[in-house]
Amino acid sequence: MASVPLWLYTTAGCHLCARLEATLQALGADVTLTRVEIAFDAQLSERYATRIPVLASASGAEYSLADGEEVLPEWLRAQGVEQRLEQGVEITPPAEHDSATEPQSPALRNGRRFLR
Repeated sequence: MASVPLWLYTTAGCHLCARLEATLQALGADVTLTRVEIAFDAQLSERYATRIPVLASASGAEYSLADGEEVLPEWLRAQGVEQRLEQGVEITPPAEHDSATEPQSPALRNGRRFLR
């Protein structure tokens, strides 16, 4: 079966986006991931700013971490994504992280968004 194209709506410094990508890798999801930066598009920012990371399929189906990580494998199957989950691999909730590693908040300058 061929790799399934998915789009990941994301922004710079998104630790949840990195976690979702790691989860896809742990699941052995056979996908071709296209990262879509939402920061420079007002419509994308409005639609996804509070929901990222969001995965979207060619059919328009969307998955967000807000849907729950436990539903990701089923969502992927519904999109035709083959998974090679190794026995014993589990999706685990995020560990508590300290504020020192928290991504920096963005600043707007001349209509562009930058990390401080």
